[in-house]
Parts: sequence; structure tokens; C-alpha cells
Amino acid sequence: MAAQKEQKQKQVTDEEIFASCSFSSLGLQPSLCDQLRERLGFETPTQVQAQAIPVILSGRHVLVNAATGTGKTIAYLAPIIHHLQKYDPRIQRADGTFALVLVPTRELCMQVYEILQKLLHRFHWIVPGYIMGGENRSKEKARLRKGISILVATPGRLLDHLKNTSSFMYTNLRWLIFDEADRILELGFGKEIQEILDMLGSRPNRSTGLDSGISGASEFQRQNLLLSATLNEKVNHLAKISLENPVMIGLTERKLRQHSSPECSGSVGSEDDYEAEHIRRVIDSSNGDYNLPLQLFQRFVKVPCGARIAVLLSILKYLFEKEASQKAVVFFSTCDAVDFHYLLLKEFRWPSSPELEAELRRLFLSCKTFRLHGNMEQEERRSTFQAFKTEKSALLLSTDVAARGLDFPKVRCILQYDSPGEATEYVHRVGRTARLGEKGDSLLFLQPVEMDYLQDLEKHGVSLTEYPLQKVLDSFPLCGQKQKHLSKKFVSVETHPWVVGLQKALEAFISAEAEMKKMAQAAFVSWIRAYTAHRGELKRIFMVKKLHLGHVAKSFALKEQPSLVGKSVHKQAKKRKKNEQKHRGQAKKRKVAIGT
Repeated sequence: MAAQKEQKQKQVTDEEIFASCSFSSLGLQPSLCDQLRERLGFETPTQVQAQAIPVILSGRHVLVNAATGTGKTIAYLAPIIHHLQKYDPRIQRADGTFALVLVPTRELCMQVYEILQKLLHRFHWIVPGYIMGGENRSKEKARLRKGISILVATPGRLLDHLKNTSSFMYTNLRWLIFDEADRILELGFGKEIQEILDMLGSRPNRSTGLDSGISGASEFQRQNLLLSATLNEKVNHLAKISLENPVMIGLTERKLRQHSSPECSGSVGSEDDYEAEHIRRVIDSSNGDYNLPLQLFQRFVKVPCGARIAVLLSILKYLFEKEASQKAVVFFSTCDAVDFHYLLLKEFRWPSSPELEAELRRLFLSCKTFRLHGNMEQEERRSTFQAFKTEKSALLLSTDVAARGLDFPKVRCILQYDSPGEATEYVHRVGRTARLGEKGDSLLFLQPVEMDYLQDLEKHGVSLTEYPLQKVLDSFPLCGQKQKHLSKKFVSVETHPWVVGLQKALEAFISAEAEMKKMAQAAFVSWIRAYTAHRGELKRIFMVKKLHLGHVAKSFALKEQPSLVGKSVHKQAKKRKKNEQKHRGQAKKRKVAIGT
């Protein structure tokens, strides 16, 4: 019965994610369809691909607002390759760049480039390439001089070459794509994007007349494509300045689906006025529900600050013992926190009985542990990215550098140990799982004082259920015995016997290891700074003055709160309070002066 239910759920999920058609019925070249199947494993297109590919093939500007993990990269690369392989005579490297893909991070840049390489296996005359921060500029200039047909780039490095590399030829540029547009703008590339649009002449109402001698490329309208899992004010502005009468593609845009027949009709839609009005209304609304995969099971766990590290390790232990062959990602707010927890997970041993020590050794060494953050060298980030992708069972500790666009196959669980802040960031973090119809779980850690964050998520249609923490903690042995009869006496997480024992062991380990203690203190400092950096409405939820800094220290397995940090934080708080009182006093004096 359970098997039948699961089969039925899988069928419903497949129908929601995949379309009932083939890539060839969308109008793609047969060899390209073969590459999609043989090299990338796509037997049938996803719903987003089925909606987007015919529209992009038609030459219209497109805004794709769809859930993460729905195949958006293929949706824009396949039509571009389809058009380029048709040129007669064939395009050459000397013709320069025809398509430009802008991405927010180096990791995503490499991921898109690798997909391109696979798709172009049978079209060797179409040359893929990439330019990005952290790479050798001279080598990039040499590649640009030879010519790159489809170029993947990060905004800063692209602008650098547009200004300083005279041999960079882009007069034949036909496509400009903004992949993960929301992340590009959140990383502060707004000004660079405006400059890029101006330098490329890619704002609306600009046609490109070419005298290149390439048949099929001599006269065409520039086609801009914008892809984003979330819509916000900045993305809306970019859409308005870069897209002309665009078609909206979205997995959950039911009205658009009804009007444009996404089930592979191949039709672009004849109601141009309706589409223009629809896209204007979508772009003008910034607070709509977010697109999240239907097969994603979202939960939260309420954990007192002082018990956070013990609960994290306990949940990880439970996850990997329950299903050894799985992959999980844990998100932290700072690079120091990633480094500390990475070393802790690799070296921590239970110091009690040999029986328990062996048991915990299986937890931390049964799967490989990786780390990923922005302070790592580019080559190390790249090798980590590739290694985690290929592992069948592994744990990745990361900052938000991995939260956007990166496709890690078979990631089953996302743990947000540090809160993501903006609701859009929550969407992109959980988007690393439940991709292309696969099931996925996400778990958000919240302290009791942070529970209002759930209401903030609910405003965007994101609803979470509570994780059964008590049941998980009760499943662990205590001195070699099941502890169910004991645990009922303990109503709070921090007094649970398993948590108490684990916390003591962690604190003893950290205090005995000088290097680990130093890393824990650094992680504590950076965590406090990150916590104070929340903006806007979130400041009301995430307030340092609501926290007990001694308990925060315990969350890094420190027996004592680092005194220097504690003093400086409280000193800053006192200073702010003093300044506020001073300003209030001055304002009062001004009012009295005005009254007299």
C-alpha cells in the first residue's frame, strides 16, 4: 500500500516537473536533442523548458521566473545552440561572441561552461568559453583574441574586458542572458550591469545591423533573456530597462499556462497585448509568492542558543545513520563559522567509553565532509565543487556562495543552521535540493527569540512544519541503553541527557585544543557581526540585545564567553544608547527654543 502511494506521489511530481512531449517536438535540431539525452540525461523536457524553448527560438525577449532546479540553464542554452549551428557558412572563432551569459559567481560560471561543453560535443565549430574574477587576465585576453562563440562571464570581469581588451569582438552579439539575476544584483553588480547594457547597446528598441557576411546573422533583433527564482524591486527594474515586451515563463504562473498552452504546443501565443499587460503586472508586483518545488518538505526546529551545536551534530548523526548514502548541505552565515565546524566535524571524538567513541567515529567519518566559502582560493573552491558533485554520500558546509544556481546532484537535505535573512535567500538555499522532480528536505534552525521569522516567510507563501527533535534525541543511546524512560523527565532541549553529555564533551574537546579554541573564538566574533548586519524589518527579529552572549559562546562549544568581544559588543550598545539619548535631548532643546 505504501509503495503504491509513493508511486502515485512520484507520478504526480513527474507530471508537475516534466512535460508530456519530446525536445524534438519543441523544434530543436535532432543532434542537439541526442546530446541532451546522451550527455545530460534529459529524456523529456521540464515544464519550464517546454514553455521557454519555443518562445526563445522565436526571438522574443523572455523573463523566466521559476522554481530552482527546473532546468532553466538548458532552457536558454539549447535554443542558442540550435540557431548557431544553422548558420551557413558556419560561424568561426574570428566572428567573435554571439551569446553572452552573465552569472553571479565563479562556481556557477564553471557549471554553465561545463554544460555548454557537453551540449557542443557534436558542434565543434561553436566555441564555448568563460571569463571570471580570480582567473589570469592575460590568458583570458588571449582566448578572447582567438574568439569565443558563447561566453559565460561574471559582471565585474566582463566589464573589465569590455573597457580594456580591444581584441574582444562582440559586434555579432545576438543574445544577452542574465542567469540568477536576483543574485547578480544582490551582490552589488547593479552599476556594472547598467554599464554593460550601455556598452553592448542592449537596452530595448535597439536592433543590430551587421555587415559580417554571415548568412542568418546579418540582420536581427538583439534578444535579451532574464532568469530569476525570485522577483524583487531590483530585478523588476532590470527587467524594465533590458527587456522589450517580454514573455513571462513561470512554473506556477497558472494563468499564463492556460493562455500559452505549455504542453509543448510550440506556440508563442498570439495575444501580444495580453502578454504585455500580464508581464507589466508581474514585474510591477514585488511581494508575490515564491516558486518552490512541490516535492520539497520544509521544516523548522526551535533550538535554545546554548544547545545549538549539540543539536546540529545530533541531527547530522541521525540523518546519516538513517540513510548512509545521501548528501546534505549545511549553511552558515560566515566563513569563520564554516572553517570551525568543518575542522570540528573532522576531528571531534567522544571521550567517554570505547563503545561510544567508535559509534561517533562512524558518524563523522562515514561520509566525506567538504567546505565552501568566498575566502577560499579559486582552485580550492573549484576542486571542492567538483568533488562534492561526484560523491554519493557527503556533507558540505557552506556560506551562501553555494546558494545560487549551483546544481549538486542528489542533495537530499538542506540545513540552514544560521538564518538566511531575506526570504529570497531562504528560497535559493532550499533550491539546492528537490531538483528536477527529486524529493528533498529542508530544515531551518531558529532560536526561541527568532520565531517571528516564520511569519515573514508566510507572507511569501512559504509554510514550514515543526521537526520532531524530541523523537530524534530520544533515539540516541545513553551509556549504552535506550533513554526513552529518562527523556520524558526533561522538558527542555538543553536539559536532555544526550544533549547535556554531548555539550560537555564538545566543550572539553575545544578547551583542550588550542587551535580549535582559537577558531571557535573567531567564529563567535564573526557570527555576532553577521547577526547585527540584518536589515530592514529583520532587525526587529534578529536583535543582538535579545541574545545571551554566554549562550552564544556555548553554541561554539566555548566554556566562557570571549571577554574582549563581549565587552566591545556591550560597549557599542551602550554608546548607541548614549547617542540616542543625546539626540533626544538636543531635539527637546530645539523644540523649547522654537516655542520661546
